[in-house]
Amino acid sequence: MSYPVQATENEYAIPTANQFDVKKFVYKILALLPWFILSLVISIIIARVYLRYTRPVYKISAFLLIKSQDEGGNSEYKTLKEMGLVMGNKDVQNEMNIIKSFSLMNRVVDSLHLNINLYQEGRITAAPMFGEQSPISFEILEETKKSKPMQLKIILADKSFSIAGNGPTERHAYGAPFDTDFGKLIIYRNYNVKADPKGYTLSYMDRTSVAKMFKGTLDVRPTHDQSGIIEISMLDELPDRAVAIVNKLMNVYDIAGLDDKNIAGRRTIKFLNERIDSVRIELNEVEIAEQRYKSSNRISNVTGDANMFLSQAMAVDNQKSEQYTQIKVLETLEQYMRSEKGTNELIPSGLGITEASLMSLISAHNQMVLDKQRAAIKSTEDDPMMQNLTVQLADIRANILRNIGVLKSGYNTTLTQMTNNYGTIEGKIAGLPIKERELINIKRQINLKENLYNYLLQKREETELSLASNINNTRIIDSAYNTGPIKPIASNIQLLAILIGLAIPTIVIVLRDFFNTKINDRKEIEEGTTLPILGELSYEKNKTGIVIDSKSRSPISEQFRLIRTNIQYMGADRPVQTILVSSFMSGEGKSFVSLNLASSMAITGAKTVILEFDLRKPKLSKYLNVPGEFGLSNYIIKDIPVENLIQRVPNNDNIFVISSGPIPPNPAELLLSEKTSKLFEYLRANFDNIIIDTAPVGLVTDALLLEKYADMTMFIIRHKYSNKLVVPYVEKLNRDKKFKSLSLIVNGIKDDSSVGFGYGYGYGYGYGYGYGYYVQEKKKGFLGNLKENFSRKH
Repeated sequence: MSYPVQATENEYAIPTANQFDVKKFVYKILALLPWFILSLVISIIIARVYLRYTRPVYKISAFLLIKSQDEGGNSEYKTLKEMGLVMGNKDVQNEMNIIKSFSLMNRVVDSLHLNINLYQEGRITAAPMFGEQSPISFEILEETKKSKPMQLKIILADKSFSIAGNGPTERHAYGAPFDTDFGKLIIYRNYNVKADPKGYTLSYMDRTSVAKMFKGTLDVRPTHDQSGIIEISMLDELPDRAVAIVNKLMNVYDIAGLDDKNIAGRRTIKFLNERIDSVRIELNEVEIAEQRYKSSNRISNVTGDANMFLSQAMAVDNQKSEQYTQIKVLETLEQYMRSEKGTNELIPSGLGITEASLMSLISAHNQMVLDKQRAAIKSTEDDPMMQNLTVQLADIRANILRNIGVLKSGYNTTLTQMTNNYGTIEGKIAGLPIKERELINIKRQINLKENLYNYLLQKREETELSLASNINNTRIIDSAYNTGPIKPIASNIQLLAILIGLAIPTIVIVLRDFFNTKINDRKEIEEGTTLPILGELSYEKNKTGIVIDSKSRSPISEQFRLIRTNIQYMGADRPVQTILVSSFMSGEGKSFVSLNLASSMAITGAKTVILEFDLRKPKLSKYLNVPGEFGLSNYIIKDIPVENLIQRVPNNDNIFVISSGPIPPNPAELLLSEKTSKLFEYLRANFDNIIIDTAPVGLVTDALLLEKYADMTMFIIRHKYSNKLVVPYVEKLNRDKKFKSLSLIVNGIKDDSSVGFGYGYGYGYGYGYGYGYYVQEKKKGFLGNLKENFSRKH
């Protein structure tokens, strides 16, 4: 079966304004009010259960100032910054990335033993415990590498505890180390927290996965674009744990920053210690040689002239020593750089190098190495930025080596000049006795070694003092503190529950309206066609026969009486004797309406006959329990008198029926027979009313072939059964004048207030109510009275 309305036939539909029908919507709300209440109750209960068993998540915040590393002595930079021509602290973003790095969080997890957690089992979920709220604390002495995550059951007693895993249960004393599958552990009892006799779950997780988990809950962001203050925040259901993590993270970050700054200093101290040790050995050897020489030659000191010559020589030697020391430092630095093949190593800078250009290159090199190490936390070697830093470092190292070569050449030239000018003093010393001359030479060597030794000691002290005075370029503005729970917020959850509780029934209404293709109320019919609605019939469950008689006062009997009266008004100009009853599809109630309409006419004394012209699917004979072997098909095909076809309906004196007879193969051709015209001539002469029960007009043409014999046509539309597209189809039939005096009967109107999750706003907005006047009305509840009063007022 296909619906009749085509795209071109929509022009027959009555144009209506597409406006929101407030009254209709209110009726729907009233009908669904119990469901709204039930939906609200369920939503609120779910919200309360969610709030009861969902642990609140707290936000922990701390504020840290990141100081610039290169703004201090740059007045031009400060001027540009004050003018707003440059952004704020350019190191902030790098430091934020370092704070949120996995390596720092891994250190925090290791320091706080966050990979070992205690859980208290509840009825629904397990609650984690931490810090002062936990009945025990942990200390890991030795952790087994590559140990798998596991859980242990632990039950606490006053002096000891029992712990069970995959193996047998073990008992240990508090504070005593014991072995587990993940390492050696010590458990301490916190007697301020009462122990749960049911026990706890001790969970061990991989440190890497724990670090990743907490790193995901960490947020680092600047407070303002132009400042170096950043906010470090974390979300956790245990605020004490989050406070400990954030504070420890800032501590670890500060230590890591100092370590970065002190790398070059520590390398310098290591280099100086090595040189000091070697010079000390050389000095000892020379001093021992002096002592032996004096002892073997019995010389305690040199003469006055020798002392004068020695002083002059030592003055020159000191100058040569300074040049020689600088050359040695440069040679050592050059050797160190050539031995370090990579570009990621810092260059010792506190060696006493006096050349500003070389120190500037070394400082720039070391700063770039630190920048590259920090960038490596978030980048790979294939990153263009990393490759660019590598190229720049290689260029700086090449410049440093070239600068060292130039400086060495200059120092050697100066040293050669000093040596040439030293001839005069050496000639005077050569005139001294041999023993004094040799002793002077020994003293000169001792003096050189002592000066170098003292120089190296001084530089080591200066470097160690620099390390001790180093501070990180950060300042804690606010340590971690609890800003309060951020979710779930009870008021928001409850409001959301109310909105969902109201939205679900509303969505059901909208979706049912959207997908509903059936006729639901009188207004949909009135807006779609100009045809009159001759009557409306309420739904009668399990009733297919006659529902009206002379004593009947039921609502549906009064509805059929109203239809009978309306037919009389339609026959004011000319009498209505023959009525054709049809519909669009099967099941809309043609036979039911035909039978009871005949009964309503018969109780007035009118002799009424019903013709079962639905030759394809007859139902009327079954409703009346009359024989259907002989009927209309026999009359048309064979020469059977009409009188022999007419059967009286049992218990009804004025109602007669002519059954369809055997189902023929060609019903439409039979209706075109001349015998059909003779049949109606006979019936008009012998009956007051003739009702024709035909086949559905939307499926076959039988009704159109019988239309010429009818004075009026009733088209049956069934409530919540007929498709909405039937209405413009009927309007098209009327405008094309396919039927005479076409009118509508709305059948099977259901009382939706008694039908589950129905619309319940009442068919027709009050049309047809009030039939309870004829029958004993049932008591109505509060909602029923409210609906009835509302309907009557409107």
